[in-house]
Amino acid sequence: MKNRLLAILASACFASSNLLAQTAPAIRLPQNQPVRGEAVSEAQAANKLGLAVMRIGHDGRELQPFRVKVGDRDYDFAHLLKLRPADTDNAAVQVEVDFAFKHPGLLSDLKELKFIKQKIAAGEQPWAIEFEKMKTSSFADPDYLKKMATPPTVISAGFSGADDHGFAQEMKDANAAYTQALMWYFSDNDVYAKNAAGILETYANTVTSHVGRNWYLEAAWAGSVFPLAAELLRSTYPDWNGHRVVGKWFNDVFLPPLHQRIAFGNREFAIINALAAIGVYSEDRAAFYVAMNHWMNYIPAYHYLSEDGAAPYLGDYWAPDVTPSDAFLLKLNEASLPTDWTPWIKLHQEQWSDQLIHGKFGDDATGMKRSVATQDPGVVWAGAPVTYLPGYTAETARDLAHVEESFASEINVAEIAWHQGLDMYAPQAQRLTVFMETAAELRLGVPPPESMTAQLIPYGLVDAYEIAYNHYANRMGTPLPHVRRLLQILRQTGVDVVRPMEAGAAGRDPNDPRLWKYRPPFGSLFASNIGAQVGWISSWETLTHADLGSADPESVDGNRQGFR
Repeated sequence: MKNRLLAILASACFASSNLLAQTAPAIRLPQNQPVRGEAVSEAQAANKLGLAVMRIGHDGRELQPFRVKVGDRDYDFAHLLKLRPADTDNAAVQVEVDFAFKHPGLLSDLKELKFIKQKIAAGEQPWAIEFEKMKTSSFADPDYLKKMATPPTVISAGFSGADDHGFAQEMKDANAAYTQALMWYFSDNDVYAKNAAGILETYANTVTSHVGRNWYLEAAWAGSVFPLAAELLRSTYPDWNGHRVVGKWFNDVFLPPLHQRIAFGNREFAIINALAAIGVYSEDRAAFYVAMNHWMNYIPAYHYLSEDGAAPYLGDYWAPDVTPSDAFLLKLNEASLPTDWTPWIKLHQEQWSDQLIHGKFGDDATGMKRSVATQDPGVVWAGAPVTYLPGYTAETARDLAHVEESFASEINVAEIAWHQGLDMYAPQAQRLTVFMETAAELRLGVPPPESMTAQLIPYGLVDAYEIAYNHYANRMGTPLPHVRRLLQILRQTGVDVVRPMEAGAAGRDPNDPRLWKYRPPFGSLFASNIGAQVGWISSWETLTHADLGSADPESVDGNRQGFR
């Protein structure tokens, strides 16, 4: 059986290529195009982030009580995110009320999981058929652990997946661990729980590092998926006693090389995804805080709206005067991690010098720094300036698959935050919903405006919309008709990758040469193939997030009361 993981492996190599180094010299704003400093007032720039929203329960209390005193002022988590190093590093920092981590609290919480389980048992759709798709996939094989090869100690792969040494296997096994954990919860068969635990513990006791050209990306991708399995087991399988060794593995192997990365687009959002997922699983306040800080600062620079001005915002989430300092992060984690662990920030300081993490293949520091130094967002924006269009992103003119990969990670992080009592969705609702409808229109064959002369490349069609659609359409009641139509198509794809009837020019729709011809019932789409329900960052989204708007009675709390 072909699964989507194999189909996207070739695409993964594109994500590890250094786009910025290859394209930066050619992407420049024309002389008469205002740069960010001229196009947007200081007040507009200062307001680009909005504030994260503290979710409010029916009892009127914030669902996340975390409070930190900086100097002589108390901050909730949302307002703490607005502080910069200049606000924190010369001030006394004291955690007044500790972070109340909720478990399970990554992509699904317990109320949602119970809701889905009830729907499966009742044979209701789409949950029952989606469960059967998962159950019959290779990732849910009851003998998966017995058949699994032992991973190498050091995982690596070269460009385009060459010289693969455990690279594809790790992502396959990570998705299998998540699948087996879901199977355990929905079936109550502890064979699946033992399989998920065995996969996690095998990797935790074996793998010590990631190297090669996909070095930090493999850590980011796998670090976004393994915690999903670990979180479900930790929360629902009381017989599992390996949660601590897995947590230490995340601390020692994943977080140090991801810290202080300067990455672009899908690469950065994968890092943020891993930081958020590991942060919750390990109850690591610093990792979770960095993830939310970078998400909040980078989203407005990656997704363009006409209200932003003549050009996108600068991607300065990494800048020293913006990103949280090590000193502040260590204070947030003080007395929270096990005393016999060396904190990942210190491991990074000891093992990952700037010489090691910058300048290697796939590193984006040069382009990102030059963009900020010149105040020119076009340095790191594919197709600039003709792609400065509402709903377009810094990678839309690169290829649409990488945009969807970015969005999958972005929304994973927003959903994780939601389950932890923090609403990252609301302040960026317009930006993200305009993107969703625009991206869906492009995939459905709606042509871009005539001013958009950059080439669009229709690689893949990644399942990345269910979680965001559930939030904005089901929880919040926002109409998203094009996304709904696209999801109707994606829900029919099953587990295998769907490809056009014919390759190349012969497979093009004669009425629109941009579109490929698919077998019924899919029709013509702007896509080289239709990805199925199993990926490396987004998996089983229809099963776990279709039509969950009524699953949680707190689902709309605070959000219709306005921003706080």
